[in-house]
Amino acid sequence: MKKRKIGQRSGVLIDDVDIEILRILNKNKKLLSIGEVQSLLNMTHVSFKIHIKRLEKLKFIFRKRVPKMFKFNLIITDEGINLLKIFERIGKK
Repeated sequence: MKKRKIGQRSGVLIDDVDIEILRILNKNKKLLSIGEVQSLLNMTHVSFKIHIKRLEKLKFIFRKRVPKMFKFNLIITDEGINLLKIFERIGKK
């Protein structure tokens, strides 16, 4: 068996928290900031940031800066909505 080096992670592309973030963004009609979604999930900034970066890299969400404020809103993309539909269809079995 090959020993993993420090910092190597599994090849998980999406996990339950990522899907929950997509659900929150899709369900709410108003734009939510990063901090608002983070507080809804009761997560620390460090652990939440990992999920946001993963979803952005896969192009399921993007950040939009609020003018004249150092604040970013999270917006779900069409790909994110399609992924969410697939997971909801699988989960209803």
